[in-house]
Amino acid sequence: MSILFVLLKAPHEYHSLDAMAALGGDDKIGALLLEDATLYAVFKDKKDEIVDAADEIFVMGEDLQARGFRLRPEDGFQEIDYPRAVDLIMEDYDKTITL
Repeated sequence: MSILFVLLKAPHEYHSLDAMAALGGDDKIGALLLEDATLYAVFKDKKDEIVDAADEIFVMGEDLQARGFRLRPEDGFQEIDYPRAVDLIMEDYDKTITL
């Protein structure tokens, strides 16, 4: 079983990502960062938090660039576009949960 968590809000709006671990259990956990949640890929302490919570992390490139940032390959996040996001939601993961 696999679960894709879709995050939309800025990192400071989430008290913690414990819900991902609680709902995901032993399943494969993916995180799709959209809108202001793309800032998880920018701030060091928040990067560590999301890396600890998910097995795979996908960042919407257009949303991150709209906020004036770019990913570096060494960050360990996968930059994606909207067609790839649709594939993740519709085909690659068994369940999708928006937090």
